[in-house]
Amino acid sequence: MARLKLPQKLLFTALISTGIWLGLEGFVNTFYQPELKAWAAPPPAAQQGAPNLPGSPWLMWEIAPGVRREQGVEVHINSLGLRGPEIVSPKPPGTRRFLTTGDSSIFGFGVADDAVFSSVVATSLGEGVEAVCGAIPGYSSFQSLNLLSMRLWDTEPDLLIIGNLWSDNNFDGFVDKEMLAIYAGQEDSILGLAGRMLEQSAIYRVADWKLRVRDRAQKVRKVGWMLGTGEQVGLRRVEINDYAQNLESMASEARRRGVEVMFLMLSNEEDFAPASTDPGATAKAWAPYRDVMRATAARHGAQLIDVPSIFQASGFTSDEIFLDQMHPTALGHKLIAEGISSALQAANWAEGGPMMGDGDGSQLGPLQDPFIRQGNSTSGKSSVSGKPGRGSSMQAGAAAARTTMRGTVHTAKPLEGPVQIDAIEPGVSAPQVIGSATAAADGSFELHLASSDPVSLRAFVDKDGDGPSASDTHVAFSGDPVDPQAGGHIYLDLDSASMRIGDAP
Repeated sequence: MARLKLPQKLLFTALISTGIWLGLEGFVNTFYQPELKAWAAPPPAAQQGAPNLPGSPWLMWEIAPGVRREQGVEVHINSLGLRGPEIVSPKPPGTRRFLTTGDSSIFGFGVADDAVFSSVVATSLGEGVEAVCGAIPGYSSFQSLNLLSMRLWDTEPDLLIIGNLWSDNNFDGFVDKEMLAIYAGQEDSILGLAGRMLEQSAIYRVADWKLRVRDRAQKVRKVGWMLGTGEQVGLRRVEINDYAQNLESMASEARRRGVEVMFLMLSNEEDFAPASTDPGATAKAWAPYRDVMRATAARHGAQLIDVPSIFQASGFTSDEIFLDQMHPTALGHKLIAEGISSALQAANWAEGGPMMGDGDGSQLGPLQDPFIRQGNSTSGKSSVSGKPGRGSSMQAGAAAARTTMRGTVHTAKPLEGPVQIDAIEPGVSAPQVIGSATAAADGSFELHLASSDPVSLRAFVDKDGDGPSASDTHVAFSGDPVDPQAGGHIYLDLDSASMRIGDAP
């Protein structure tokens, strides 16, 4: 028998290796389904005692299943980590389900299971209507987007009620999309890049789960009521353009799945304060985020339940409606439920009637947040907070961005989603985001910064509008840090990860 030549040997070896690899892939896909499912969307583990909010590399935190007493009431958490009874899957024929997203006000902090407004609505509409409470204390729209992808869409809702507001507009010691990127191991590094390339392999996913993710899920930050340092760093947990894009992504994905959408604009104690006639009176830090929700509802032809108006028209006092500065009492939840039930009954939704109309044709555009305070300075900390409460507002424009960087994103490849450009601290492994912008259709962008310090730039192509994930294209641009005050138009090339500064086009 003739001996094989070297190229033939190499080809033969490659074919044998490929065959062995494919065989192993098939074996792992068949016999390691629990690990593969855990890698993609690990369910929360039941725990005895604290922490009730264990860490998660995909969600930052979630709720451990079980029954516990909080604020004097029993709270039942099902196996999906959601408040309420177990959810029957697949959905029984003839059942109409609605799903809520948001934070503790939607979750029902301080009230019994059957007093949460979603439960009250389902009961009022009668047999065949079910509520799925997809709200988790402290959750932002980034976390809700990830939870929708991991578990909530699988509950087969007919209507999505979006209530994300307070956590998004909150000023805190961390930025959600940065924390999610770090926890999920998607830092701009060689290992992160390799992981994104290998994630299609079942062998890699199982090994990654056993060697990295499972351990990381136990070690990431565990929270009680709030996550963060409590120190004011001048950045929202979710920047306003990210918030607008996240609401848009929720609504668009719902419509793609044939799910109707409703928006729930939450209220707080300060909505009961007398209106000021003083033109110099302070504005509210959450007002721009409410405007975003209104605009998103109008764009999609979705109904918006205006809870501040409902509360104000009820005749009850703020002490009767709120447990504290923002969480509704059982009475407050009842009033919210009446507003939602009235809208659903008017549309005959329980019998399949449509809830949505025509959108107004508006476009999602760049937004400015007048409440972003000064950069990374640790001096002069203020009491400004997006969380509602006394002392949590400031004069409009008092902390407006004072430096603007303009530029254009270039690529020869078709984009699979919006491009997010971030100005970040240079030379830091887990940098603070100084400013963010979403590129317009023509690639142009404006970064509004509250600091004049030099910054580095990076970008990601957000395919799903859910913040950094393994499937997104991350780009860290080479070059020295940019001086925001130097002027000049910034050209960012996504293909070569290069940056140059020149004259404006």
